[in-house]
Amino acid sequence: MTDYQRAFYDAHFAKRAGAVRDQLAHPLFRSFNDRVAELVLASGPPPRSQGRSGPPPRSQGRSGPAEGRVRVYEPGCGEGLVAAALARVAARRGVELVYTGADLSGAALDLAATSVPGADLRVGDAAEVTAALEPASQDVVVAKNLLHHLPDPAAFLRSAARALAPGGRVVAFEPRLGCPQFLLFNVLAPRRERHYFEGQRRNRAAFDAAGYRVLRRQRFGWLPYELAFVIRPAVFRRLFSTGDPATIARVSALDDRLTAAVPALACYEVWVGQPA
Repeated sequence: MTDYQRAFYDAHFAKRAGAVRDQLAHPLFRSFNDRVAELVLASGPPPRSQGRSGPPPRSQGRSGPAEGRVRVYEPGCGEGLVAAALARVAARRGVELVYTGADLSGAALDLAATSVPGADLRVGDAAEVTAALEPASQDVVVAKNLLHHLPDPAAFLRSAARALAPGGRVVAFEPRLGCPQFLLFNVLAPRRERHYFEGQRRNRAAFDAAGYRVLRRQRFGWLPYELAFVIRPAVFRRLFSTGDPATIARVSALDDRLTAAVPALACYEVWVGQPA
């Protein structure tokens, strides 16, 4: 199955260079990925001190500490959309981001390297790369659209626990069966996405088997950002190309309201877990 997935994604990402450039520059899609990154960084431990003397870092409201350092590892990082958002959000927070990404597809990492210059990018199976990380070397492990691709997510989570520093956390975004866009995508690719159809009980069992405490579960995202903006045809990227900050803020607020009002159709279940 790994060879099949590697071949599929190498061919898939090799065709996506132009679309990825559009996505990285698209204000509305950037806003979605920035919200993902905000959730990831807010769910992790506070940024680490860099050993400076003087008073503690001052707070910037929701943006968190004004100085510090956070080490984030993202297996299954793909073309680097979340990595680029993490870099933007960390810069706004005044936090130094030390980013490590891994993906089965070398073609994906070729794209990610242009998205996040200076990142540590590693080619390989998520479970194998994670198992090879230095112990206690990461503060946050973010796994977006990953667990349902793994034959043994509990084994991956155990390796992630070993890689996490004390207080570190895993933040996993997993597509929900009730989400129309993911149901459409995955029905069309049942071999590649077969574990998706096992639903969120599989994820709960994996966190339990790996010895995690689930600190929080929440639903995230309702509007079809990824259906509209990830596909290669640019029609939706051109149609919804606004860069007006007020409009983007209203769309983001609408997305949150719809997620709260109609959670059955939300796109993602977000799991925040800490090794027990």
